Amino acid sequence: MKTLVVDDEFVALNKMTGILSTFGECDAATNGEQALEMYLKALDCGHPYDLATIDIEMPGMDGLALLARICEEEKRRQAHHTKRIMVSAASSVDNVKQAAHNRCDAFLVKPVKRQALLQKLVDLKLLESSQLVVAE
Repeated sequence: MKTLVVDDEFVALNKMTGILSTFGECDAATNGEQALEMYLKALDCGHPYDLATIDIEMPGMDGLALLARICEEEKRRQAHHTKRIMVSAASSVDNVKQAAHNRCDAFLVKPVKRQALLQKLVDLKLLESSQLVVAE
């Protein structure tokens, strides 16, 4: 599984990449602009991301704007659908609605619990439930 983790908080970024790197290649971005550049490069190279975890609240291009841009690029290029998990400390109804409107596949509230993340990966069919035993 090829993953892009986007978060401006280094502790959260390191935790998420630490968990997800167990399952394959895992790239990290600290802001929306950097993440979009990495996402587009992966598409251009023919090796798109299978998963992107995106923090909602970031300076500059926030996670919701990044999510919208990813959706636009996938539609424009008729590209592979990258599964998207939005992550936020603020689980406001508005954030959840905006993420769902922009074709978010799942939503997690910070601090992200390892087991909750792994269960989302199973729900999104990115992992088999048998892989959870190995990951623990």
